[in-house]
Amino acid sequence: MTLGESLWQRLTCPGPAMPSSQSIELELSGKYDREQSLKYLRKRRDGLARRMPPSRRPLVLSRYYVLLYVAVFAMIALFWSHTSTESLAARTFLFAATAGYAALYTAPLWLLSALLERFLPGRSDPGVWRTALLYGVAFLGGSIVLLGIYADYRLYELYQFHFNAFVWNLLTTPGGIDALGATEATERTLALQVALFPLGCVAVLVLLHRYAERGWTPSRRTIVVSAFTLFSVLAVEEFVYAYSTHTGQEDYLQAAETIPFHLHTGARKFFKRMGIEQSAVKELRLAGGTVDYPGHDLPATPVADRPNVVMLVGESFRWDLLSPEITPNLWQLSRQGTRFEQHYSGGNRTRMGMFSMFYGIYAPYWYSFERQRVAPALMNFLREHDYQLAIHTSQSFDYPELRHTVFAGVPEAQLQELKTGEPWRRDTQNIDDLIRKFDRRNPDKPFYGFMFFESTHAPYTFPEETVLRTDYIRELDYMKLDLRDNIDGIHARYINAAHHVDQQVGRLIEHLKRQKLLDKTVIMFTGDHGEEFMEKGRWGHGHGNTFPEEQIRVPLVLWLPGQTPQVVTHRTSHLQIAPTLLEYLGVTAPSRSYSSADTLQQPVENLVMGEYDYMGIGDGEHKITFPYTRSAFFRYAVFDANDHPVATEEGQKVIAEKQTLVDEVVRESRRFVR
Repeated sequence: MTLGESLWQRLTCPGPAMPSSQSIELELSGKYDREQSLKYLRKRRDGLARRMPPSRRPLVLSRYYVLLYVAVFAMIALFWSHTSTESLAARTFLFAATAGYAALYTAPLWLLSALLERFLPGRSDPGVWRTALLYGVAFLGGSIVLLGIYADYRLYELYQFHFNAFVWNLLTTPGGIDALGATEATERTLALQVALFPLGCVAVLVLLHRYAERGWTPSRRTIVVSAFTLFSVLAVEEFVYAYSTHTGQEDYLQAAETIPFHLHTGARKFFKRMGIEQSAVKELRLAGGTVDYPGHDLPATPVADRPNVVMLVGESFRWDLLSPEITPNLWQLSRQGTRFEQHYSGGNRTRMGMFSMFYGIYAPYWYSFERQRVAPALMNFLREHDYQLAIHTSQSFDYPELRHTVFAGVPEAQLQELKTGEPWRRDTQNIDDLIRKFDRRNPDKPFYGFMFFESTHAPYTFPEETVLRTDYIRELDYMKLDLRDNIDGIHARYINAAHHVDQQVGRLIEHLKRQKLLDKTVIMFTGDHGEEFMEKGRWGHGHGNTFPEEQIRVPLVLWLPGQTPQVVTHRTSHLQIAPTLLEYLGVTAPSRSYSSADTLQQPVENLVMGEYDYMGIGDGEHKITFPYTRSAFFRYAVFDANDHPVATEEGQKVIAEKQTLVDEVVRESRRFVR
């Protein structure tokens, strides 16, 4: 027995006590060959570090990727409940798409591990670093895939769209994440759920490693055949999808819409060469190009003493909040001024709601105007006529990008954004500061004030002492809420938040009265868009390609000094606000020369709405929606007066009857670009 064998036996086998350092030294000095013994110890050390023969590691990874495939398939299957697909053929297509995409998301990881196993140096005598590297790739890759699909599922569950350019903008723009209004409870729950995926991947790897000698053994042939079969299924699915986009097969397209990170394969040229005519509606790409917008030097009558202007906007503030009980100060102002009872935002998102309000033009223009930093005619007029500006928000001017659109070119000193602290406290502070600036203004020049309230954005915040509805839910954890059971308590929070906003508006109005400035100041209050509380099956705003009444109908209260009180019952739109204000301030140019609307005194026959990817046209009986950014396959969707989707045949008739109107809206969406 060599010295190494002796020491190894004493170190690893039960029996007598461990040898002392003195006895080992004696053995090293004379009884054993020193060099031979040290080599033996190193060899056994390396064997202990590996713990597993190299042939077993590929087995563990193969099992791991099979289980990962099953997990990914199951997670994609969660999306199935959000599709209205009914035909057996479409359901089969959805199953095939799920199987194919689960392979697409997992196969690259398996292939990477196989390549590393084959080509990394030291394959014949792998050490612990090799195992750690291969297991690390499996762990990291699996965690990323599962987290990505889970995040997309939560997004789709809430808003009916997948991860897209809008979500990327949300994540990368300063203030974007804060705009979601997530509570601390939501963040804790989300962190816990996110942690489960990497922990699960680690646990599976550890168990597979420990019990490598047990369980099934997937052969390389089985894996290769399975991968070939699944990718063949994926290829067929993508061919069917491409054919469906070319020929307008709605069932298949709706089924594919639920698949996360879908490739949206197209083959128009191929089908054209095959003699298959395109029967699907062609895509539209609206309002892209160089802006050609008459936003400067609008002719106006000379006025010696122009009025002050105050524009107040409540986040997600829908029309039925305007009442003597919930908003008594706004209600009183509406009785003294003008109340518009059927008023609608130009979109169901803040960007498009604010854009329509200040520019008076349609949603698709947002992208070109934002990139080229084009200010609205209203703000240009105010600056050209030496208005003192005090522009406040309890959100951020970066998200949505109001700094680049509505308030483009406004000096930073005149912009105030409060982004930390509870939203209701920010609203209170902003009104304090706006009043202070009003008092410190130069009385020889007109004043423009703007305030964007954040209290009515989820999670709907308010001070306890102003509570109007005591049955509100105390803590909003978005990840745990059962909306059906808790929606009344959530709605109660919303009402309390609106009541707080009304109190802040009341403070400002009362101050203007005391300073005898009310008769010299235009005051407007509205919402950027509305908010839904499961009336049509959703909570919040900005869901998919629909524009439910609850998400687009908002209050409008307008105080114009010198005008008699009135209640306007015809339909009006945010698109009419800028033309109305500019006309009141003396602009003589026709409103249609710088906007797409008339003034508020004219009824709107057809509402035009928009969000980040879709437009909507409403005539009172139906809403027609369609994508305009190529973010989704092009198709018209038709909804009735109650925002329910209509049958396919009825929808086709509505589209045929309204095609002239649709074409007119499309033309108007291209008028201010070239």
